[in-house]
Amino acid sequence: MKKLLHVIASPRGEKSRTLQVASAFLERFRELHPEWMIDEINLFTDPLPVLATRQVDGKYMLLGGKELYGELRETWEDIEQHIARFKEADAYLISTPMWNFNVPYVLKQYIDILVQPRYLFQRDYVHGHMEGLLKGRPMVVISSRGGDYSTPETQSLDHVESYLRVVFGFVGIAPIEVIKVEPLDGVSAEAVRHTVEAARGAAREAAARIPV
Repeated sequence: MKKLLHVIASPRGEKSRTLQVASAFLERFRELHPEWMIDEINLFTDPLPVLATRQVDGKYMLLGGKELYGELRETWEDIEQHIARFKEADAYLISTPMWNFNVPYVLKQYIDILVQPRYLFQRDYVHGHMEGLLKGRPMVVISSRGGDYSTPETQSLDHVESYLRVVFGFVGIAPIEVIKVEPLDGVSAEAVRHTVEAARGAAREAAARIPV
């Protein structure tokens, strides 16, 4: 059974405008692909492992081509479980607001947990570069923002799209489609409603483009 993993990086639950758009994507995706399983991880309610001294020591051992052992392997058990869950998915949906021009801290922590050598990428010794191990898996990102980051003057402030494209592209995920829900603050309620509805329409269309 194929699986779509929905990564939630919004703490607002039903009040989240990000998740209002994501729900339109999921409704359409379920209509088109009832045989797929939808897995969901909420980064604000599901505990994430820390990356402290011992865990980072393990990362450098892996980068050096060594195997983890003893207490070091035990410190990586939770990390490996999250990586395995992520790798089990055939496609991804990320729902995240913009915080301070970038992603919320929990999404950054989750990505730092996932993107590990020999799990999501490896060195290609023949060609001398890193190779992503999740090739051919599509991703849709739904990102809400208070401001408007679509103008030439503000595009450089949007580090959500650029960061997510770089880090997930690095591990081989493609194509990556980003649906931006903006602006949502400092505008009328009618303007917000129109913006959210337009984004929900775009999300439904994106769901139909997921290659299966």
